[in-house]
Amino acid sequence: MAVLSTSPNIRVHWREAGRLTAAGVGWALFAVGWLLAKTLRTLATGLAAALFAAGWLASAVAWPALCWCGRAVRLGWREGRKPIGGRRGPA
Repeated sequence: MAVLSTSPNIRVHWREAGRLTAAGVGWALFAVGWLLAKTLRTLATGLAAALFAAGWLASAVAWPALCWCGRAVRLGWREGRKPIGGRRGPA
């Protein structure tokens, strides 16, 4: 019992150590969450930029190309339906 009667300083010391440990664990969890949020935000920004670029390319390049292809097919269809030598198709 003599040890317990002289141990209030030890209890205070351990209580302070527990608080420091809890603060350290809390800081570590906060840092992990912060880093995860920053990483995901950076990835999301990169993905958004890539999708924006793909959309821009689709509107700037693919759409005119598709229109040109459609016109070429329509023109080829009309040219193919014209009569050859005054007759249409096999006799």
